[in-house]
Amino acid sequence: MSRLSLRRPLALAGLAAAALSACGGGKAPTLPANKNALPDSADQVMFGLRHYLWNGGLRRAQLRADTAFFYDEMNRMELRNMRTTFYSASGDSNAVMLAARGTYDVRTQKLEGRGDVQITTTDGCKLTSPQLAYERLANQVTSDTSFVFTEPGRTLSGIGLRTDPQLRNLQVFRNASGASSTRGGGTRGCGGARRAR
Repeated sequence: MSRLSLRRPLALAGLAAAALSACGGGKAPTLPANKNALPDSADQVMFGLRHYLWNGGLRRAQLRADTAFFYDEMNRMELRNMRTTFYSASGDSNAVMLAARGTYDVRTQKLEGRGDVQITTTDGCKLTSPQLAYERLANQVTSDTSFVFTEPGRTLSGIGLRTDPQLRNLQVFRNASGASSTRGGGTRGCGGARRAR
């Protein structure tokens, strides 16, 4: 590269620096940060999402989220501050799933919660895990990671599970361990957790 071609960019850089110095006592102006910046690739963004999940004409769950980002031609939702209320066959709400983040795939009808996910039932049982997925078509909750299940008088932990949203039939895949604080079997609580074969 010749000296002439090197001098021109240096001269332009010097002029730009001088212009910036003249505009604010030597400090470059700062642009305000856009705190509400949204992912550029999202097809659509919705605030205050409310969506019902149906199966065979029955309302199985109601999905709510503070924010929903739609992708893949509106077939995938990325959710923030997710709350899912589960319903019995008679239409009564009987369990709630909370998650900091989640994904709902419209094609597979699978709702996944991530980040300190918990399901709490109306009869006092609780399931916590870093990841829980609700499969609408099978009406079941699954996980392939660690979890802790608590009910009155009993605690159960393990890795990997399958259960209904009301936590009445819990199957543990491996490393099941638990403790009971009641004598003589205690109360039934949410419904006999058992290890899968």
